[in-house]
Amino acid sequence: MTAVTPTGRFDAAEAQARGLVPPGHVWDESTQRPIARAEAMIVAQLERPVELAKNLQMFKRNREILVQFVREYLVEADYDSRGYPIAGKLHDFYKVPGSENKALTKLGAEKVGQLFRFGPGATRLVSSQETKEYVSATVEVVLVDQYRREVGSAVSSCSTAEPGFRSPGARRKYGATFKNQEETSPPDYRAALNDVVARARKRAVVQAVIVASAADEIFVSAEADPKAPVGEDAAPAPTDKPRFPANWKDVGGKLIEEASDEQLKKVADWCRTARKPQAVAPLLEAVTDEQERRRLESSDDDLPF
Repeated sequence: MTAVTPTGRFDAAEAQARGLVPPGHVWDESTQRPIARAEAMIVAQLERPVELAKNLQMFKRNREILVQFVREYLVEADYDSRGYPIAGKLHDFYKVPGSENKALTKLGAEKVGQLFRFGPGATRLVSSQETKEYVSATVEVVLVDQYRREVGSAVSSCSTAEPGFRSPGARRKYGATFKNQEETSPPDYRAALNDVVARARKRAVVQAVIVASAADEIFVSAEADPKAPVGEDAAPAPTDKPRFPANWKDVGGKLIEEASDEQLKKVADWCRTARKPQAVAPLLEAVTDEQERRRLESSDDDLPF
């Protein structure tokens, strides 16, 4: 017969010998009962004191690997002569115009997520508003690791008040009609609900990846400064509709927004080499504004935030 300790309590060996420990369990001497082995491992980890030196070493190593990954595996955007990212060539990240900050795109966030084995889990619609004139959505995305454990989350919003939904092309997409370039009936923005939710989700996914991977010192959100939005979530909002001079070949009398991309490029190049630059400065400004509007509208598919 197995001896009992003087206190009447069993140690692990005694409990095992008495058949008190089922398979897959261990003996908890403090509670004098068997507990699941996985539970025991978790308890041991929680009770272990924080090892700051070890954590610092791990932090430095992970940081170095992340910086190396960004340098060697992420592709920076292509830029135009003014330093603005070119539509369709945003790649994995781009430098925010006017600053040294780098904004992560959805494609770049997916690559960083693969490195850490993070991916979007549940998506929750936090709030929404839907009328014919206006649609908005706020979405929360939960990020999970390869074991489906939550590692972070982010909340982001989108609405049809943004310039990308207000351009003539976007308004036509959502049902607006035009006659002689004048809008005769407004769009029904209820048709934009899926696009609004999708854009909000994209932004939330990227924000969550940045936070969960501790990459916020490397990348920022394009919406970090709401007073001066730039990059993918910004767009000029012209209040007038400038036209080309009536006697110009091919584009004479046309609205600038009606010209093709190639025509706009030719006009802009000509203005920049004109003998009297001040005389054509208003036209150059209008043309470059239209080029920028188109660039930003087309870049919505690559939205990071």
